[in-house]
Amino acid sequence: MLRFLTLTMALTLAPSLAGAGTMPAYDPEAICSDLAGTSARQELIMRGCLDFQERLRKEISLAWDGLPGSVQDACEHAAKEPGDYWKLKSCIDHEVPTPTSGR
Repeated sequence: MLRFLTLTMALTLAPSLAGAGTMPAYDPEAICSDLAGTSARQELIMRGCLDFQERLRKEISLAWDGLPGSVQDACEHAAKEPGDYWKLKSCIDHEVPTPTSGR
């Protein structure tokens, strides 16, 4: 009987956990320092880049759990190499377009 209950609970919870992957974490410091380079405006570029990455991270984190598992997996894979929240957000926007008004 205990095996039956355990199996039933596992099968019931499995679909809800399938899309609940952990949002990837990237290193904005590394991304932004590469972007800023040795520019005369390095500090300004660095601050702007860090702010941008943080805004994207927050926006993605609010939506991440509601995304289909297939989108999470595909976009995590697509953004893995550059390791960038902008790339991750771009992929999500491409995979799950937001509805536009007036159409």
